Amino acid sequence: MAAPPPPVARSTVRPEIQALRALAVGAVVLHHGWPAVAPAGYMGVDVFFVVSGFLITGLLLRNAETRGKISLGTFYRRRARRILPAAVTVLAAVSVLTIALVPRREWRSWFSEVVASALYFENWQLAIDSQIPRHSDLESTPVQHFWSLSVEEQFYLFWPLLMIVAIWAAARSGVGSRRVLLILLGAVTAASFVHCLVLTAQNSDLAYFSTFTRTWEFGVGGLLALVAATPLRDRNGLRAAVSLAGLVLIAVPIVTFRSPELFPGAIVLVPVVGTLAVIWAGMPQVVWSPTRLAALRPVQWMGDVSYSLYLWHWPIFMFVPYLTGVPSPWWLMVLLVGVSFLVAGLSKRYIEDPFRTPRRGVRASAERDVAWSRSVRD
Repeated sequence: MAAPPPPVARSTVRPEIQALRALAVGAVVLHHGWPAVAPAGYMGVDVFFVVSGFLITGLLLRNAETRGKISLGTFYRRRARRILPAAVTVLAAVSVLTIALVPRREWRSWFSEVVASALYFENWQLAIDSQIPRHSDLESTPVQHFWSLSVEEQFYLFWPLLMIVAIWAAARSGVGSRRVLLILLGAVTAASFVHCLVLTAQNSDLAYFSTFTRTWEFGVGGLLALVAATPLRDRNGLRAAVSLAGLVLIAVPIVTFRSPELFPGAIVLVPVVGTLAVIWAGMPQVVWSPTRLAALRPVQWMGDVSYSLYLWHWPIFMFVPYLTGVPSPWWLMVLLVGVSFLVAGLSKRYIEDPFRTPRRGVRASAERDVAWSRSVRD
């Protein structure tokens, strides 16, 4: 029998979360490049939502338990350093290329979405357009993928406030804060899920882009952070089985689901549950677990650049046909994927990282605040 994989260092990242990020962005890129291969690759966004809910809730919870409160100013400053530099750069590049390459007749709609993306309102812009008959087909723009980032940022506006209310109520009533958090956040999550099911049956386009139908995906990740914030170190066999099952639940619908009019209804439970399973399982150290695959350096690197790769790949795919004058053939799409990885790596190194690193004067405070994020890198 082969020896089990060696323990993976956990000093800076949780490898299973990095692997989930890699899988999620890979699904999205594959769907955009070859939709026939991954007809539901857009489910990668749902994986991102669950991961974000888990990480952000855990970060805020640790902040509250170590400092006695949640500092909204500190939280939003960190989020701004994390997301804005790369996003602003992409939007600026899209604006320049639109003026240089795109016919003027497209400018109004394209720049309207650039503004909506900059204000993190893109999901509602698309939701509104999807209800207008002449716009219902939603012709692609190079910033259309910012809809998911808009949903995420809107979630970040109200979720910390809900946690603050719950912690305040717990302090006033003498009940444990985690119990009150579970009740309040669980109620919001359940309400969002029911709303998702109802609205999808009535209007799947609106349900797809609505923040209210997507909140539950972040919410279940947050609830997992409340009940299982620390990865398990034992029960390796059970955890390996759960991790494998989770990966199957994510991967199978991505390549088999072909009914977008039913999305994001009950079917979205499949990749969401799969994501929760992988996070809960962690990195089980048995020979047949997915640990070896998740720990591979290319997988971890892809997870590390997933944000930049998500931002850059779609504008690259969109603008090249304006240069060539024809739709990109498969071999060119392969090349464009390679270019996207290169640009993502450069973006991570020279745009994301310099802004993400705290200034020397606040480093000590930041390190105390991000005891959680040191293990998950968000």
